[in-house]
Amino acid sequence: MASRSHYEVLGVSKTASANEIRSAHRKLARQHHPDLNKAPDAAKRFAEIQEAYDILSDAEKRRKYDEFQRIGGDSPFGSSGTPRGGTGGAWSGADPSTFDDIFAEAFGRSGPFGATSTGRAARSGPQQGRRQSAYELEVTVPFELCVKGGKWSVLLDDGARVEFVVPKGASDGELITPIERIDFIVKLVIGSHPWFTRDGLDLSVHVPVSIIESTLGAKIEVPTLAGVATLSIPAGTASGKRIRLKGQGMEREGRARGDLYAVIDIVPPDSLTDLDRQLLGEIGKRLANPRARAAWSKRDA
Repeated sequence: MASRSHYEVLGVSKTASANEIRSAHRKLARQHHPDLNKAPDAAKRFAEIQEAYDILSDAEKRRKYDEFQRIGGDSPFGSSGTPRGGTGGAWSGADPSTFDDIFAEAFGRSGPFGATSTGRAARSGPQQGRRQSAYELEVTVPFELCVKGGKWSVLLDDGARVEFVVPKGASDGELITPIERIDFIVKLVIGSHPWFTRDGLDLSVHVPVSIIESTLGAKIEVPTLAGVATLSIPAGTASGKRIRLKGQGMEREGRARGDLYAVIDIVPPDSLTDLDRQLLGEIGKRLANPRARAAWSKRDA
């Protein structure tokens, strides 16, 4: 059975305008994108749609595709998007040079019969992003951009700039449809921050405190997305304790704002005088052994 024509794939007529082709592709791409459609054949269907749009959206490629069909061919591309080879099929009796001319002129590559093209080079991918597949572009964006939200763009090897909007509170791995480009999906990779780490909309920051502050309690300043905030350290706070600052995390429309967690890191003094050591030693003698209640302690010893 002959494969469907690119016009049939997009559901448009052979006289369809560029706008009609673009509109049909937009609708079908959203409907069959593998990350949005979990049907077993979604990826195959999406690839078919992309191949059809790649040819029909380019006026010169479309003209050569129509010419190819008129001389008895099915499509100058195989299912993988590369030129068809071999000598079988309805067009096997045609003059080989005819097909070489079509491939060289329309697609900027060698024809299936060995002719070498000097035409346009095929696009190899983005300069500031990494292709994960034919339909997915992985792009790293700054952490700060995800805090506020805003536009970002990448430059492709063909000189085209692809722009997209990063929503406030965007997460790692989130899929974004570029502005005016739906022939692929942008997969976000969120850049790191010098001191904040993230878990969903919650943030964590490690806060160094002195032995005295953790023992007696203190009020200290900690960084937040908006600047600084005052944090109360309870007396007797252990290293590793997480203290919550409610509502100081990331924002996302339609969701409750995340929290900021200050993770306490007790830092010993860099240097001590002889008197300091003497006083601390005397205090230490009066304190209970913190390992005495440990599960692995030898209580009978």
